[in-house]
Amino acid sequence: MKILFQGSMGAYSHLAALEAYPNADIIPCKTFDECFSKANEDAKIRIIIPESNRITGNIGVEYLIFKYRLNIYAEHFHPVQHHLLGLPGTKTKDIKHVYSHAQALSQSNKFIKKNNFIENVRADTAGSAKYISENKNKNEAA
Repeated sequence: MKILFQGSMGAYSHLAALEAYPNADIIPCKTFDECFSKANEDAKIRIIIPESNRITGNIGVEYLIFKYRLNIYAEHFHPVQHHLLGLPGTKTKDIKHVYSHAQALSQSNKFIKKNNFIENVRADTAGSAKYISENKNKNEAA
C-alpha cells in the first residue's frame, strides 16, 4: 500500500503515517493538493492529512476533500508536542527568526510573541529543522 503525506520525512504527518501504516510505502508530497491529486489518479493510493487540532481548529484542507471527492477510510489521532530547535549553544535570547509550518507557528503563538520572534512560514516543521541545521545561523530556530 502507498500512503502519501504533505511535508518532508520527519514531519508530523509522516510520523502519523508510520504509526497508522507501519508496513506501507510512505511517500512525501510538497503540497496537500499534490497528495489529493495523486490519490485521485490512482485508487490504490491513500493519503494521510491533518484535519484539525485542539488549539487552532480546522487545518483548512476540507475544500480538497470536496474538490477531489475522495473517501475517508480511517481516522488516526497523533499527539503533537512542539519544541524550539536551535543550533547547539544557542540561547533563546539569540533567536530572532523561527521557521515552521503555519499551523505550528499558530499553535505556538503565545511563546513566539513573548519572545518577540519573527515568524517564517515553511512547508513543514521537519523541513524547517533541516534548514536550521544546514544554515547554521544562531539567530534562527525551528
